[in-house]
Amino acid sequence: MGEGLTRSKLAGVNGWIWRSAAIVMLVLGMVGSLQAAPAEAASGSYVNTDALYLRDDAGVWGNVITTMYRDERYSYVDGPTWDGWYYIEYAGNYGWAHGHYLILNGKRAWREGPPSTGGSSGTTASSGGEKWIDVNRSTGLVTAYEGNSVIMQYWASLGWDTSDQGFYATASGTYYIYAKNASLTWTEWGQAYIKYWMAFDSSRANGFHSWSLDANANVIPGGDGNTGGCVALEPSQAKALYNWAPNGTRVEIHW
Repeated sequence: MGEGLTRSKLAGVNGWIWRSAAIVMLVLGMVGSLQAAPAEAASGSYVNTDALYLRDDAGVWGNVITTMYRDERYSYVDGPTWDGWYYIEYAGNYGWAHGHYLILNGKRAWREGPPSTGGSSGTTASSGGEKWIDVNRSTGLVTAYEGNSVIMQYWASLGWDTSDQGFYATASGTYYIYAKNASLTWTEWGQAYIKYWMAFDSSRANGFHSWSLDANANVIPGGDGNTGGCVALEPSQAKALYNWAPNGTRVEIHW
């Protein structure tokens, strides 16, 4: 009698073990399916800055495919690269974005800082939107944003070197303003005076500034022409941008 009960209990335990194992195998199979299809939307994966470029290559030299905006969802596909770039799917587009500006499964994807040639991370405006500047090499248009809102737009003189990364080019990439000087200052590069200097590309000594001036701060003949890589603006416009943009302001330069 006792033996019969023991066997019955054992049979019940064995049945529970088999049912539990089946459930575990089913769950593992489901996890395996999710890993095999990483492009499916992951919970808590979204853009963590006001505007972020999706590029066709894993670097600031990559061409811009589209712009993503804060809190918009994306799907992880691959990455990161050694320097923090992730291959993702966004609104049917596949490309690369830097993980410093991405939340992946509830956590910042890359914690070692953004790609930069100098300065700090993007500055937050009083309105809550990041201050950043877009420079379109194809049109020469400079646009200042707070978040997604256009604050000012000006036409600029850019580098005469039209290669993407040449020394005298207004080189494509992501930069940050790291030094400012509003004074009338002589520049050996341009053999003229400039005002409202804001440095962003330390490797080429490029920055925003006024058109070329004389010692009395008047625009010299041809002072609005192409530069050696800097972004030159009419003096009053250069002043407006200078007063608006603090050190650390992100600068996006692209075709």
